[in-house]
Amino acid sequence: MSESNSLLLNIFIYLLAGLLAVPSAKRLGLGPVFGYLFAGILIGPWGLALIRDAQHIELFSRVATVLLLFLVALQATPARVHRLLGDLISLGVLQFCLTALVVTLVGMLIGHPWHHALVAGLALSISSEAVASHAFNERYPTGSPLTETGHQLLLTQSMAMVPVIVFLPLLSLDAAITQGSPWPKVVMGLVVLGGFGIFGHLLLRRVFRYVVSVGLDEVFAAFALLLIIGMLLIVQALDLPLELGALLGGLLLIRSEYGSAIRIAIHPFSGLLVGMFFISTGMQIDFGTFIRKPLETFALVALLVVVKAWIVRNILRYSAVPRRQRIWLATVLAQSGELAFVVIAMAITYQAIPDKLAAQLVLVVALSMLTTPILLFFAARRDNVPARQQTETGIEVGATADSQVIIAGYGRVGRVVARMLQENGFRAVVIDHNPDRFAELRADGFVGFYGDALRPDLLEAAGASQAAVMIIAIDDPEAAADLLKRIRREYPHMILLARAVNTADEHRLLRGGADRAYSETFETALLMGEDTLELVGVSPLDAQALAERFRDAALESQPTAEPRD
Repeated sequence: MSESNSLLLNIFIYLLAGLLAVPSAKRLGLGPVFGYLFAGILIGPWGLALIRDAQHIELFSRVATVLLLFLVALQATPARVHRLLGDLISLGVLQFCLTALVVTLVGMLIGHPWHHALVAGLALSISSEAVASHAFNERYPTGSPLTETGHQLLLTQSMAMVPVIVFLPLLSLDAAITQGSPWPKVVMGLVVLGGFGIFGHLLLRRVFRYVVSVGLDEVFAAFALLLIIGMLLIVQALDLPLELGALLGGLLLIRSEYGSAIRIAIHPFSGLLVGMFFISTGMQIDFGTFIRKPLETFALVALLVVVKAWIVRNILRYSAVPRRQRIWLATVLAQSGELAFVVIAMAITYQAIPDKLAAQLVLVVALSMLTTPILLFFAARRDNVPARQQTETGIEVGATADSQVIIAGYGRVGRVVARMLQENGFRAVVIDHNPDRFAELRADGFVGFYGDALRPDLLEAAGASQAAVMIIAIDDPEAAADLLKRIRREYPHMILLARAVNTADEHRLLRGGADRAYSETFETALLMGEDTLELVGVSPLDAQALAERFRDAALESQPTAEPRD
């Protein structure tokens, strides 16, 4: 069989295995992650051996790892990083460092050299984002203290991958004689990090604005792809790991003004890409280690889960998570995860740990992930909280959405309404497809999503499932009518306020399902803003007073005409 045919056949096997294993795992209540992991085991050398070529498995694993780290970097949105800079960053760093320290000490006590034990500590300290996110979605509403704290702790662990990748060569003490000093590689990694920060801050924003101004989505996508491949080529030319390039490429994109558009565009494929990583991991698990040392392996898995759960449980005392939910969250984060496989693979590349220890660590990580569904069953009974309740309106009980109001369009009307809400302390998310207006709304300090408001994935990302009110203020009357129909059909709980071009358009919007429609003037925008304030909880008299105050401030800020002679 030719090489191209073999490659196509292997890809077919990967997809077929995932397609068969994931639905079965979900029916058993295990979640998609375990389905992909089982699929990899099934088709790998320890299963049916459908794929035996070690070189192909290694290549597939490398590609899957690079894609995984790119997706991990896309989780570090500016908003999430900004929230992380509060108390949670200290909690996340404390949890990561304490777990790494305890695991390192245990490794040294059972006879491993300190640098081997430290590699194990760094790897096993990182919990699984994929497993935790699935558990959160199954049980607790988005925006609750538990899910917010959990995601922030996971984000801290993910961001720790950057220094781990840069400084990991320093732990390759066994290979220092043959490979030379690791310091040049570390220094080069730090230089690349510095260049990444300067390029991202000074140049990328201007280049992105120019690309977006062209007005073609394919040019925008091509530039994003060019940037990712460019980062990979740079680190490859400098003899640095591709994993670092994938992380930096993702961070560059998500830090840009249009990072949300990139993240939304890739979202439909993210689950499959993560699944391919777990399939590649499942194929590489060496069950021979388990057969030789079953009791030792089970003991290490139990010790890891107990230690991590105990540390996380005590760290959560200083968080906003209610006391009765801390055990559940600690159980979710007690396993190790996908990034641990990355650290172990890189440690093998740098010869920082021997192959036997690496095989044992991979097995411990995989088995710790498999303990999660069983442990969560008992933890859920203890916290006694029903899974994801919903009110009659469809909004989840206890959910705190990222925004109370979504504004589609940042023109004359949308800008006034957004500023009125901002000045009075209410959260608003703005969607706009015009690059100039999008730059303005970001400069004004609003959370913005770049793209067409008619896109379902964009609406979902903007928080349409939880938001209470939507302002339709886009310029195109036909697009406004289409958006009105979609929102009324897919998000019936939402109150819709629409800007109309004229009286006829106003009547058409009302017939189409708008709760209120307004002909476009500055006074119209004020009226929409006043009504919106009432809908988010301000009393009618206070809303009227705030609108009058906003009108006075706007009139005072307008330049006065020069008197004529």
